[in-house]
Amino acid sequence: MEIQIQDLVQSIKRDGIEEAKKEAEAIVATAKGQAEEIIAASKIEAQKNIDNANREIESAKALIKQAERDAVLSVKKELERILGQIVAEKVSKDLSEKTLCALIVAAIGNEDPAKYSVEIDSAKAALKSDLAKLIEKGLEIRPVKGMSGMKLICKDGSGFFDFSDEEISALLKPFLGDMKI
Repeated sequence: MEIQIQDLVQSIKRDGIEEAKKEAEAIVATAKGQAEEIIAASKIEAQKNIDNANREIESAKALIKQAERDAVLSVKKELERILGQIVAEKVSKDLSEKTLCALIVAAIGNEDPAKYSVEIDSAKAALKSDLAKLIEKGLEIRPVKGMSGMKLICKDGSGFFDFSDEEISALLKPFLGDMKI
């Protein structure tokens, strides 16, 4: 009888162990399946994040390119304004009636400017002289109101532009708007 009880106990143990192994294998298989699903979902989410980041990078690049273009246009507009102001003052003050009339007639008549080299040289010299005076005084170009400005300064007999990082940053900032990085 003792042998039968031992056989019975061993049989119960064996059945219990086999059942536990099967249950453990089922749990492991379920866990592996869930892990694969989590990994797949993570890969999809990661790819979405990469795609979003790439779109934002491209958008930022386009915004910076647009800001660069706008800044260049603003500087050009400010320079044209300053030169236009100088020309207007020169026309009213320094150009003789004869020179002014000759240039106006040539412009209206679509004539060859080479025929008016004396008048053109006279106008250029006057403009250069006035521009040089403005530079000597420390001409400051402000393409964007309220910014510190890019400076065109005469120092030690030579002129230079202040295009420091701070000045360029101040110039581009209004054009970049509320860019979020």
